[in-house]
Amino acid sequence: MRWLCGTTTDDNGRETGNFTLFGDLLAKMALTDGAAKGFHRPLMLSAGQAQYSEERLSSQWDMGRKRIRNLLATLTDMGLIDTCRSRVASVMTFPCLTGWETVDGGITSNPLTHEQREE
Repeated sequence: MRWLCGTTTDDNGRETGNFTLFGDLLAKMALTDGAAKGFHRPLMLSAGQAQYSEERLSSQWDMGRKRIRNLLATLTDMGLIDTCRSRVASVMTFPCLTGWETVDGGITSNPLTHEQREE
């Protein structure tokens, strides 16, 4: 968790909090099942997944794609995300989350947590 309290330097020398970068990924997560928005080839996502593009993250965060790959690998090694890349699209899941509160105050359990997937 120490990594989340640190910073990452972009290609222009500006530092961004790692927690801010992780929060940006969380903001892309689908809260309900449905199609991803804003992609040339949108996928049907399950709640707890996000479609992503290394190229888009590179542009948004002003970092090279290799650095993006390294950041995603670090988050994967920590168990915060899982990624699956294919020729069609890249999808990340957030197994670190057990659930989230819905707009109406209900709770949605994350079907993609490590514990639930191992059963």
